Amino acid sequence: MDPITLIVAALALGASDGVRDTAKQAIGDAYSAVKNLVSQRYSSVSADLEGLEQEPEEGLRRALLEKKLNQAGAGDDVELYGLAQALLSTVEEQAPDLPATIGVVVRRAAVGGNIEVEDVAVDGGTGVAAEDVAAGGDLRISRVVARAPQAPPHPPRAREQ
Repeated sequence: MDPITLIVAALALGASDGVRDTAKQAIGDAYSAVKNLVSQRYSSVSADLEGLEQEPEEGLRRALLEKKLNQAGAGDDVELYGLAQALLSTVEEQAPDLPATIGVVVRRAAVGGNIEVEDVAVDGGTGVAAEDVAAGGDLRISRVVARAPQAPPHPPRAREQ
């Protein structure tokens, strides 16, 4: 996963209701560290970060924040990337029952042959995240769909008589 996507995924997860309901101090502290660093170093994205906090499951908010952080150069921020990774790890340890925002995660894998990931569908998240992966053969990822959650259709209008 590229650094910006990981940072935004961590922010969205940290802002989600599940984390708030879980009320884990370690998760709250890790989220605050990521959020504060983003706010201090990349003040141009403050409104987008607030929007993400309002609707952390909204894919369009995530995409906009990713774009703005990318434009601000946050993808090269090693400290921010490290804090985002720490937040995701803390959530994984402290609240493993939270809904995943990533469909498939391949992390620290070394395989002598091929790695194949296919048919992944995620609403409101990232389809596939791969980090520190070595394959002796091919790495094939196909048929991945990561889409924003669908809003319910507008109710039909009552017929006037």
